[in-house]
Amino acid sequence: MTISLATAVGLAGTVLAFAYTVPQLRKLIRLRSAAGVSVASLANSTISGVAWTAYGVVEHEIWVTLPAFFALPATAGALVLAWFRGGSRDRLWLPVVWLVTIVTATALVPVVGALPITVLLGCSVALMIAPAAITAWRSHDVSAIAASAWAMLIVDALLAGAYGLMAQVDANLLYAAVAITGSLVILVRIGMPAHVHARLVPLPGGAVAVDPTLDREDLDLVA
Repeated sequence: MTISLATAVGLAGTVLAFAYTVPQLRKLIRLRSAAGVSVASLANSTISGVAWTAYGVVEHEIWVTLPAFFALPATAGALVLAWFRGGSRDRLWLPVVWLVTIVTATALVPVVGALPITVLLGCSVALMIAPAAITAWRSHDVSAIAASAWAMLIVDALLAGAYGLMAQVDANLLYAAVAITGSLVILVRIGMPAHVHARLVPLPGGAVAVDPTLDREDLDLVA
């Protein structure tokens, strides 16, 4: 049996889409704290996963449907754990607005066509990345953020973009561009020494920054 290049890329993308959601869930299971983790980000990602799954089904694109579907359980699980373990609840209005926007754009497809929902889905990863990046850059403790998840998201985005080129799925191309850029921003923050970050975001009360890597198991890019 011959497997086409598009199928091979789609299959690899499905495996990666599942794999990059596992480290954050695993880390939250292991730790008692969700320090530096954005609940809004995970909620946005869960909503987007449902929307991408439905989009793939409607467009009859199995390699759009499966990556989104298999990424959902770990993302939703991480959302629940982050909520109960002290994750940041800032900007919780975002998931509500995002859900209303997605539902509205979907309802308008028969009237205005698929372009609005395509653009929204393509840029949807920004609603996962933006709250996560803001929370990470404002937090002095990012020990609960799984760096490996963001590293794998970059690989996943590259595969999604490659499939988008081959199958002419514009939403995938937008997703790839946004996901790669945003993940790099978060990885830079995770890898930043505590004293450097403290110069950019001063500690409350003039406290002295202590590098958290001295006390935790991993800042790993390969957890």
